Amino acid sequence: MWDCVAQLLVWLLQKIAITHKMNGAILDFAVLQKPRQQKHSSPKYTCKYRMSNFFCAAPWRGLHINPQGDVKTCCAGNPNMLGNLNTQTIEQILNSDLMTEIRTSLANGEPHEYCSNCVKAERFGADSERRWHNNVNPNFDYATAGDQYHYPVIVDVRWNTTCNLSCNYCGETCSSKWASLKGIPFKSGARPYYDSVCDFIEQHYEHIHEVALVGGEPLLLPENNRLLDVIPTDAIITLITNLNVDLDSNKIFQKLSTRSNVGWSMSFDNIGEQVEYVRYGASWDLIKENLSKIKHLMTTQGHWGGIHAVYNIYNATRICELRQFAEETGTTVLWQNLFQPEYLDPFLHGAGVAKEAIAEIERFYKMNIATPAERQFFDNALTTYCGRLSVDKVSKIDVDFWKHIQKNETLYHPDKAGEFQRLWPELAFLCK
Repeated sequence: MWDCVAQLLVWLLQKIAITHKMNGAILDFAVLQKPRQQKHSSPKYTCKYRMSNFFCAAPWRGLHINPQGDVKTCCAGNPNMLGNLNTQTIEQILNSDLMTEIRTSLANGEPHEYCSNCVKAERFGADSERRWHNNVNPNFDYATAGDQYHYPVIVDVRWNTTCNLSCNYCGETCSSKWASLKGIPFKSGARPYYDSVCDFIEQHYEHIHEVALVGGEPLLLPENNRLLDVIPTDAIITLITNLNVDLDSNKIFQKLSTRSNVGWSMSFDNIGEQVEYVRYGASWDLIKENLSKIKHLMTTQGHWGGIHAVYNIYNATRICELRQFAEETGTTVLWQNLFQPEYLDPFLHGAGVAKEAIAEIERFYKMNIATPAERQFFDNALTTYCGRLSVDKVSKIDVDFWKHIQKNETLYHPDKAGEFQRLWPELAFLCK
């Protein structure tokens, strides 16, 4: 399963604007240049054009831990800079000399090398994670904040990559199922720092405002059991799930069902046999059953959420099916572009794919159910596809995609041999 937050950040980086104003920051198409300086000197970046008031509360009040144990104060931060819980304590990392340097830089309104992803996002007129952290800490005072860590207000701890699916567009770094299929060792079970991280979070119980549950598949991570016990009952929880878990016997789901501030990002992009092909190991019947249970919680407990669909070659010709299902079940759909791997990006394929995708979007528009956001998304898609009509019907990307299909159906999912051509006959011309 994709790391949804990281994919969204990449999507935002594609938006271009000349001038962007946000939370007091002014960026006039800033071109960042990294000077040759001694390591960890401040500031790490200078701007060719004007940049001022680049403030962010995350280094004081954010906590992000990836499956490798790397600590950051936000999802967008550089994962290779601060430290790792396998060799340091969380307190040592969050109050290191480097973190002091980062806080000093931001307290002065200057971006640090650690902040490069948000700087790049805002440079192109896009939103950034910095805005999220500042919105959650509206009264943060940089003048009196000091240079030490305060407490976590936003928590995003990804314990490991345990997952029960081997989706066609995923891999061993994000799914233990893929690691197993490829014979790559996977470290399961609680990490040695599990208790200390939960203890740290519990110490700051009253300050926790938002918590992200991401995997792997977060409903399969028993570590989330205790995590839910050490955060406030009114904390906002956002969960990214593949919906392929037995919810009736799942302890994490049972705890979530007693809460009110829970948002569900349900990650699937096709329906029926197609979703079972793409998200290998999934059951469409189980997805429908679990969706109905979550819809019930939306009615009785005030939960919210919808389908988080990544637009890719597997659904570019099947938009109508997914949207019709969403319409019938009263479920919203959030569309997101895909950028990696390139052979799954429909916008990079040849004229043959472009023609089929254009026809599908036109059919979708005739259904008269497209939201304004979908209109904007697919109008942009149409513009892109029209630019591909002059490309060869079968491009190099098309060839790479067919190699991907052959490899999956031969090595990893042999029971699906020949199924792509049966399930997507409109794309059979790719299978050469």
